[in-house]
Amino acid sequence: MDLKQMEELLLAQQKQIDRIEAYQQIQNCMAGYEADHTALTMYREPLWFAMEQPDVSMEVSDWGVWKGPEAVNYLFGTVMKEKTIGTMFLHPIATPYIEVAGDGQTARGTWVSVGEETQVDADYVPHGFWSFGHYSGEFIKENGVWKIWHLKWWRLARTEAGVDWTKTWKDVMTGPPKVNPYTTEPITFFHPYDTVTEQEPFPYVPEPYDTWDGNTDWVFGPWKEEYFKDHTPVSQFEKAHPGRTAGKIENNPSAFL
Repeated sequence: MDLKQMEELLLAQQKQIDRIEAYQQIQNCMAGYEADHTALTMYREPLWFAMEQPDVSMEVSDWGVWKGPEAVNYLFGTVMKEKTIGTMFLHPIATPYIEVAGDGQTARGTWVSVGEETQVDADYVPHGFWSFGHYSGEFIKENGVWKIWHLKWWRLARTEAGVDWTKTWKDVMTGPPKVNPYTTEPITFFHPYDTVTEQEPFPYVPEPYDTWDGNTDWVFGPWKEEYFKDHTPVSQFEKAHPGRTAGKIENNPSAFL
């Protein structure tokens, strides 16, 4: 092996080490996000986001896209603020699938979460729910640290603890947990579990890619064109719930605190 070959080998090995480190740091970033996902520390969530990016964003279920640093701060600091007594959130994340870009500057990932949410209503009575869903996200290296760039929570099912979700899906919670004056960007996708329509495999795992190209539709996998030829981001929800509107506050016990 000559000097040039040795240099190429070392560069390739360093690139692989960087990818492994990126994978671990992104996992830690998401774990940190979940660690702060409590009533006492919800305001800290933006610390895990790339707040120097003008298009940093968070989308929760059917709440629309909260885009920009100001929107992300408002979402976690005001809209998602809950009573600190009687409230509990636990969203463990599993089955990570992370794809780091070839240039090592961005990454995409998906996770599954089976957790619980306990909220207090206007009469200060706590209510416990199972909460199942997926996360999809894009990540970026900001000042040498991996941060959340765009994150979405795809709520699949939420039902009162101890109650079969096949019996309660018609009472699905919609809209944000607080009445607020903020105008978000449109919902990208909302189709929780029901017994009327088929469940799509969204979000799908990311494919390898070389560099960030602005594509955020990778979450729809190879079915994007076929699916959206006949559907809108909320049409399957509307089919299963005639007369209801995605994004409108319904069935959220803490919405009017």
